[in-house]
Amino acid sequence: MLRFPLPPVPSDASLPIERLNPGIHQQLCSWLDREGRSWELLDFAMAKVNPGGFITHQRNCTSAELFSKFSRLNCTIGILAYFLESCHMYEPLYLLKDRVPVEIVNQLPQESLVKINTTVKLGCEVTGFPKPTFQWFLNDTPMSSDGATLNPLVIPNFSYSDVGLYKCEITQRCRDGSFQTISTIPSRVILENCAPFVVMEPQNCRIEAGESLELKCRIEGNPIPDFQWYKDDFPLYKEVSCSLQISSTMLHHSGLYRCLARNSEGKTLTREAFVEVKPPQTTLYHPGVFTDYSPRHSASMKQALLIGNWTYDSQGLRKVRADVKTLHDILYKMDFEVISLCNLGKVEILNAADRLCELLLPGAYVVVYFAGHGIHYFFDYLMPVDVKMDSDYSVRDLVDGNEIISRIQQKNPKLLVVLLDMCRTIPQQRVNPRITAELPHQVPRDSRTNLVMAWATAENSNAFEMGYEQNGIFMTYLKKEMEQRNILVTDMLERLKRHSKLEIPIEARDQMPVTFSSLAEPLSLDDPIDDSLVGGSLWNDCQMLAKSWLELPKKQIATVHINCNTVFIYVNFGLMDDCFSNGLKIELTVEGYEMITFKPFIYPSTLEILEVKHELDLRKCTITIHKLQTVKEDASIFLQVVECPNEQIVVHLGQPLIAKARLSTNSL
Repeated sequence: MLRFPLPPVPSDASLPIERLNPGIHQQLCSWLDREGRSWELLDFAMAKVNPGGFITHQRNCTSAELFSKFSRLNCTIGILAYFLESCHMYEPLYLLKDRVPVEIVNQLPQESLVKINTTVKLGCEVTGFPKPTFQWFLNDTPMSSDGATLNPLVIPNFSYSDVGLYKCEITQRCRDGSFQTISTIPSRVILENCAPFVVMEPQNCRIEAGESLELKCRIEGNPIPDFQWYKDDFPLYKEVSCSLQISSTMLHHSGLYRCLARNSEGKTLTREAFVEVKPPQTTLYHPGVFTDYSPRHSASMKQALLIGNWTYDSQGLRKVRADVKTLHDILYKMDFEVISLCNLGKVEILNAADRLCELLLPGAYVVVYFAGHGIHYFFDYLMPVDVKMDSDYSVRDLVDGNEIISRIQQKNPKLLVVLLDMCRTIPQQRVNPRITAELPHQVPRDSRTNLVMAWATAENSNAFEMGYEQNGIFMTYLKKEMEQRNILVTDMLERLKRHSKLEIPIEARDQMPVTFSSLAEPLSLDDPIDDSLVGGSLWNDCQMLAKSWLELPKKQIATVHINCNTVFIYVNFGLMDDCFSNGLKIELTVEGYEMITFKPFIYPSTLEILEVKHELDLRKCTITIHKLQTVKEDASIFLQVVECPNEQIVVHLGQPLIAKARLSTNSL
């Protein structure tokens, strides 16, 4: 007689199958014959009777033959129920066994603390007949992974995306075809804090110049780490994600790359990945002044200073801000280290030129751009924002553009490109008799070598901002030409003049760009940096000085209490427009309350709030401040919460960004 561990069955489980109710016997046979599964039940039974023995699969076995065989084996009703359940034949099993409602014996833990990148198991103990089905949910969303319908749920390589509230819905089918569903209590699974660790290293690669480069790494940790890529142990500007991408490589991109990840628990470094950029098999030539151009020239370094002035006391300018941003992004893609500043006074402009000179090595490629108001008489005079335009200002109140050129050329640059996007008119005598009397006494100076200049307009002419383009007229056409890669700088400016003449709007026909060049060599802004100089002590000193001007305040979190609610305010910082080093973008994100309006105040008073923008849902606010170059002590911004006047938040800025350069120090 067969004897097996039996599941709960009716009270007549010990009776032989010959004593089975005739009606039930008939229904069992009908189901087995209809489904053709008698042979499966017989195979399972024979495997239990003769473990390890040879089984002859009788696929043409009928239910009558099956019950005849079971009768000879002295099979009981209980054993038949066991066979049916083991073979997952629940429909006929219902004829022998009553439904036992599903019940959760052991619930999920309310909270689990797990380690990142480990295997996590979540399960609950469930009883009931027939066996229920399972569906796991993460944050009330059905999971679709392979194990989402199993109990327990197994999550390999647990990561940030797996953190949240888990629950399991357990569904049991009833005899009448309906379903009963119950759910576990939610279980919160969170990560333990841990220092970053490397999961995937960046790989070595060899590519040709002009091809794209992508280096990837995977570093886990909790809190989520901050990233910084290094080339030859020098930090790369703005490369702060787990992936480094260069759309068009050049020879100087060869080197050893690695990524640093850090959080509050510690830091780690990937291994070094060697990148070799080989010269292309063919060399492109561009027609122009120098027809023999090939990329055989290189720079000791590539540095740019961009100044945009638009907040004058009268006659403010609308498109200067966008013009500087456009040129900043173009030069950055050409591997220039770019310093962009806005709304500077005279002392600050001259000090910015001196700070630029401190960063330069002999043989550098340098670009200087000024956008704002200006005048011209023999030479160009840049107008600082601290000039009262409607007053009798003097030449001494302006910045002599030639003086900036002179200071930079003392550092022996290989290429100096000066772009002046301003008017070049002379104030009428009735408007400013003082300056018209001073200008004729200015002493002309000799031109210098290795200099390329472009003016937005000719002498005694205006420069316009009209048009529907994002940029002013000069930058609109300059952008088109600078985006042509591997073109001589002289060719680029000649094309600028030609296209402007053909395409400039009729309202601005008086504006016509003018260029000048004293270059003796065919040079391009795309020329590479000399690898033999990169990484030297002087080169590193210059680079680290520039980086110190771009340091942002650390992220901050503040809490306020409004209507018995604890409200979290997350404060993040960035460069104004992602380019201006003397402007700060402060992003406030609200969590825990629907609508909050901020009224900011700034300290010290030399700083200015340029704009305050609240999102439509009043959960995010962006505050832009500028004139950070004036900061001589730790700065702060005070935020009054309009919805709760008694609450005030203090955001400490310290002395961020270009404040370290001391541009406002009067050293004249």
